[in-house]
Amino acid sequence: MEPLQYTSLAHLFFANCDRENFAGWSHRKHGKWINFTGRRLRRETQYLALAFRARGLVAGKSIGVVAESSPEWIMADVAAQLNQAKVVPLFPNISAENFNYQCDDASVQVLVLNMLSDLNPAIGALMPRFNAVICIDKKSELPPNGVYWEDLVKEGEKLSRMPESSLWLNQQMHSLNPDDVFSILYTSGSTGVPKGVELTHRNMLSQIQVIKRDFLRLSRETDRGLVILPVAHAFERMTVYFYTLCGIKVYFADSPQHTAEIIREIRPTVMTVVPRILERLYESMTVAGEKNHGIQKFVYEHAIAYAKRHNPLEKHGIFAKFYDKFVYRRMREAMGGKFRMVISGGGALNKSICRFLLNVGINVTEGYGLTECSPVVSVNKLGAARPGSVGLPLTHLQVKIGEHSEVLVKGESVFKGYRNRPDLNKDIFTEDGFFKTGDQGYFDRDGYLYLTGRLKELLKTSTGKYVSPNPIELELGRHILVEQALVIANNRKFASALLFLNPVNAKRFLQRTGKDFSVEKALKSKRIFESINRHVERVNSKLNHWEQIRKWILIGDELTVESGLLTPTLKIRRTVAEARYAEEIEKMYQQ
Repeated sequence: MEPLQYTSLAHLFFANCDRENFAGWSHRKHGKWINFTGRRLRRETQYLALAFRARGLVAGKSIGVVAESSPEWIMADVAAQLNQAKVVPLFPNISAENFNYQCDDASVQVLVLNMLSDLNPAIGALMPRFNAVICIDKKSELPPNGVYWEDLVKEGEKLSRMPESSLWLNQQMHSLNPDDVFSILYTSGSTGVPKGVELTHRNMLSQIQVIKRDFLRLSRETDRGLVILPVAHAFERMTVYFYTLCGIKVYFADSPQHTAEIIREIRPTVMTVVPRILERLYESMTVAGEKNHGIQKFVYEHAIAYAKRHNPLEKHGIFAKFYDKFVYRRMREAMGGKFRMVISGGGALNKSICRFLLNVGINVTEGYGLTECSPVVSVNKLGAARPGSVGLPLTHLQVKIGEHSEVLVKGESVFKGYRNRPDLNKDIFTEDGFFKTGDQGYFDRDGYLYLTGRLKELLKTSTGKYVSPNPIELELGRHILVEQALVIANNRKFASALLFLNPVNAKRFLQRTGKDFSVEKALKSKRIFESINRHVERVNSKLNHWEQIRKWILIGDELTVESGLLTPTLKIRRTVAEARYAEEIEKMYQQ
């Protein structure tokens, strides 16, 4: 591995903010863009570091952050690093028990949040445990130990005028070591005690360097990055530091719900997404021409059909050029028309959707990773993507297939172990130092990695047969009327499924107006039942008999993070869903 260019993420941040051609960051708030120049980022982050120190943050302790993606999030991250403290991303919808556990385990002294009202009441009652609670939004109510972000920055500005402050900041910067832990990221805790993944500066810096060298080169003058995922997750956090290293203009969205509007406004060239965002994009693109008539409708439908079936690795013929001129180009313009790359991670992307987007001319590249690997393990390169594959391993990593087809990873961006969990750490690495990912997969003859399931999520039926739910759920979710699917099989005599209705597509499918449509009517629709049932039968025809979905039920409830049914990366929480729909599940097994 080549030497690290920077000794810490804070070093990377400040060094690039100081460049004259650093493009700066912008954050959308209440429909307006707030600009952060490199100079402002440097100055206010240093003020923040001084204020953290004055508020009692000491080396070896942590700050917790419960906030949406924003420049302030990253500034708090870097300011904590200057105090030789760690950052713990927290989420407002976790249980008070898990919130308390994570804060105790990581020794969280200071909490940064957007608004106090974002927290559930049980967590809100825990504010007195912190030395300080910092509210970014000035509209927030303040607890007795609270302070507004803006006022805290002003406190730091006053402290910066003291002669010793400049010396302290300089000493702190040079005292940071690549092998220092800069962040602790906890699992959701939906099953068992949350596990704290400790990541070091070296873990993330080594990965960022390799991605810039071997995978994606961005131009300060022409590239623009859009941040729509939570930087609380390692994927988007690493991406923001990568953008910072490249010096490009970075735009932080205010809400994923405004993604389409923001894309048209700022015309980004690169962004990272989770599969569900691309699935929604696919849905909107495939139905956009429904209002067309005559020859326009004919051309549109055939263009869609071509994009769905054509192999993007093969040469395009004359029809593709025709479709591009009259259909695909307009689709790309609706997405800003400037995308060089859209990187999908955090879950499996449906290969037919990937194929469609590539044929339309949107360069989607799928990757694979885990928080424990900082997080990227493999990725498809621009112009050489293979739909269905998660790409080639990053060049600084060793990746191999172990027992039970488990993907094993070793290298500088792989963590050293979970915080305070020697009971787990002794079993998560092989004797020769490879991290056991728990994911199953295989390599093709060209070295591309394919995932087939997850060891820990194998469901064992009461007859002793194993069912891997992930690939089945992905296939079930390909139907336009199915938002997401959840396979049930553990300790059951056969496999069944909860299928969550996509109400937007159901309304189109039934050709109903707003007044004539309701989710309740859709759930009782014979046409919808028969369409989904035919799809389930097609999926079953490709499965072993013990994997086949014998019964299914359609659920009309909306899947949201706020409801607790989805993780922040928009994946179903299996334990929560099984508990919430226990009665419906039992009915499928009573007959």
